Amino acid sequence: MTYEEFKNQNNFDVNLRYSLNEVAILAPSLDTFGGYDPVVTISKAEPFNYHPRDYRDMMLDLDDWQEAVKLAQKLALTPLSERGKVINHDWIKNAQKALRGILGRG
Repeated sequence: MTYEEFKNQNNFDVNLRYSLNEVAILAPSLDTFGGYDPVVTISKAEPFNYHPRDYRDMMLDLDDWQEAVKLAQKLALTPLSERGKVINHDWIKNAQKALRGILGRG
């Protein structure tokens, strides 16, 4: 499975976060501040390395959690060289935030 295929699942709405070393499937958190927590993280540097989190800590039912873990396992079992490239948009968001701070707008 490539990162692009992973991102574009038809039967599961995948909310992803890319970082330098991992991809995370996110779900709404149950904490009082809202936000999103990782359901499962998949290493982009080490093959076969993924870590599911406890589904009871987020607003996700068991079936969706199992589907997310299944997708993560499928991606983790794909060799790193066959996953394709990921465009990391986080640096753009951070640059925009820093620029707004410099300009006094945020």
